[in-house]
Amino acid sequence: MEENFNNENQEMINKKKVLTNALSISIGIVFSVVVLFALYIVVRPQVGNNSFNSKIFTEEQLERLEKAAQIIDDDFLYEYDKEKLIDGAIEGMVNSLDNVYTYYENEEEYQESLNSGANSNYVGIGVHLSYDKENDAIRVLGTVPNSPAEEVGIQAGDVILKVDDLMINIETYTEGVNAIRGEEGSKVKLAIKRNGELIEIEATRATITENNVTSEVIDDIGYIRVYAFDNGVFDQFKEAYETLRNKNIKGLIVDLRNNPGGYVKDTIDMLNLLLPKGDVLKLVDKKGNEKVYKTDSKNEINIPLTVLVNQNSASASEIFASAVKDSGKGVVIGTQTFGKGVVQYVERIKGHGAIDIVAAQYFTSSGVVIQDNGIEPNFVVEVEEELKNNQYITREKDTQLQKALDYIKEQM
Repeated sequence: MEENFNNENQEMINKKKVLTNALSISIGIVFSVVVLFALYIVVRPQVGNNSFNSKIFTEEQLERLEKAAQIIDDDFLYEYDKEKLIDGAIEGMVNSLDNVYTYYENEEEYQESLNSGANSNYVGIGVHLSYDKENDAIRVLGTVPNSPAEEVGIQAGDVILKVDDLMINIETYTEGVNAIRGEEGSKVKLAIKRNGELIEIEATRATITENNVTSEVIDDIGYIRVYAFDNGVFDQFKEAYETLRNKNIKGLIVDLRNNPGGYVKDTIDMLNLLLPKGDVLKLVDKKGNEKVYKTDSKNEINIPLTVLVNQNSASASEIFASAVKDSGKGVVIGTQTFGKGVVQYVERIKGHGAIDIVAAQYFTSSGVVIQDNGIEPNFVVEVEEELKNNQYITREKDTQLQKALDYIKEQM
């Protein structure tokens, strides 16, 4: 969720995806009251006797919950706020799943996320982020053009170990992502690991307005760079594509390197401008229910098409690249993609907050599981090691772009 963390960011299962907000409750409180939460929402109230009806817990588990809650209620020395205890307990239950894409928001945070989700502008430093499993930290997938992050030299591939005084791990990841945002003009210090070296960077927060598409013509070939699949990206892409077509381009390159993903609907709409009719993506939930996404375009592209990806291309970028590859309408060039292929949706809890939960995963039309695997390009092309995470590479050193240009010229 990047300040745009998961944007993942998704419009699946008829649920509205909301932006991540962290809940700062101490671990001690969380573990102390997790049993109380379960008692309140599952086993209460009693119905005229000492028996409880639960579809989740066994009788023995219910007895343990009742005993723990009774101890707290009878013997805890101080006054306590039961609503705060329940909020903390819900977060404890969700955290116990050890899944960085599943998290809890209390009611205040949920309402804030709805407001921020309705506004494409936000105050931050302009970075796209995801969880880095290998380092148990925050990984920078890319930066917003002309943002504070870009100005101070933050790069795709940077691993954020610390945000101000907050050490990052799987339990503090969401809090850390949100801590990068703040008031306009305020500063944030990041401890970053880059190529084995530890560096500290300070950035000044500003209002970020994302324009996610840029385009140009290179040797009669159209080039479209897509930085993220959100904030009206379909309209931006369509306008850029139509402008290039009006210039009689002989081929098209779509550059998705360092793109963290975004809305699946926009992704499918964009593919509809390029691909023939066919299956694009299959979504499968825990119960085995399937939803198949298709392209139905009558305006498929009739010029050579390539897609550029790298290790920081994630989520919707992987959907886009795999669809082009599987359709046979174009080829994918670059390196293995990031491997984020799960769906989150938001479930309200009786007007008291919500759980954003991983509920399904994607399969490409050829059957590839995107999660933890990524997409293998048709042509694996590396760039120089010191350039591989750069947002911008000079054309003469961009071996992946050069391969795409050469491929299209061969097809012309």
